[in-house]
Amino acid sequence: MKQRGTKENVSELRKAILQLAVMGKLVEQDPNDQPASELLKEIEAEKKRLVKAGKIKKQKPLPEIKADEVPYDLPVGWEWVKLQSLTEIITKGSSPKWQGVDYVDEKEGILFITSENVGNYHLRLNKKKYVDRKFNDIEPRSILKENDILMNIVGASIGRTAIYDIKNIANINQAVILIRIIQGPCHKYLLHFFNSPVCIGYMYGMQVENARPNLSMGNIAKFIIPIPPIAEQHRIVAKVDQYMSLCDDLEQQIDIATSTQNNLLNAVMVQV
Repeated sequence: MKQRGTKENVSELRKAILQLAVMGKLVEQDPNDQPASELLKEIEAEKKRLVKAGKIKKQKPLPEIKADEVPYDLPVGWEWVKLQSLTEIITKGSSPKWQGVDYVDEKEGILFITSENVGNYHLRLNKKKYVDRKFNDIEPRSILKENDILMNIVGASIGRTAIYDIKNIANINQAVILIRIIQGPCHKYLLHFFNSPVCIGYMYGMQVENARPNLSMGNIAKFIIPIPPIAEQHRIVAKVDQYMSLCDDLEQQIDIATSTQNNLLNAVMVQV
């Protein structure tokens, strides 16, 4: 029981690290950093360019962020934005069964990502599925690109978020949402935000109770995100990664100590 409690403490430490990170309290601010407002102007200009070029559709404007929606004050140079403001597209896939598409062997098809493949921070590709290539013709909007952010939106794995960090052509099913960020923000910073207590709170507060809990694309688009200057985003990512590595070491030490304790206990019991 004591060892389990220690591991639980490490889990709480991870949450605290992420919370401090997205509140602007993990690294020092640098007044020489370009403020996040300038980054947001660049993103908006790029979004208009993509719309004009016919590469993305114009998104329906969301209401401005109200004062009572903001969960805490941000440091100077940071900005609150709704997720949709940062994205080219937020969409989800479909069920092969609904589309009359069969599962096939790897050589015959494309990689098909389901909720079981999306873990916290990392893809879980030990169990891969493949569907007929025509699925991409049927569902072109949900064809994955490298660095897309994937989020589970249905059932017990709701909220698990990872970056699609491989080059394989792939598509997704209806339980996974694709978030494609316009060039600018650091994807890893956003990934840390999506795994932070404040965002997990959004997810559970916005989920819809049907047969199974689920998140809607509309609600995800409304996530309110704290955006630091881009230089600070990279500093935050480096510091979070450093601290998370230390947490990994702590958990490994706990596992070793637990194993040693159990081996010693077994040896004593044999002697009794």
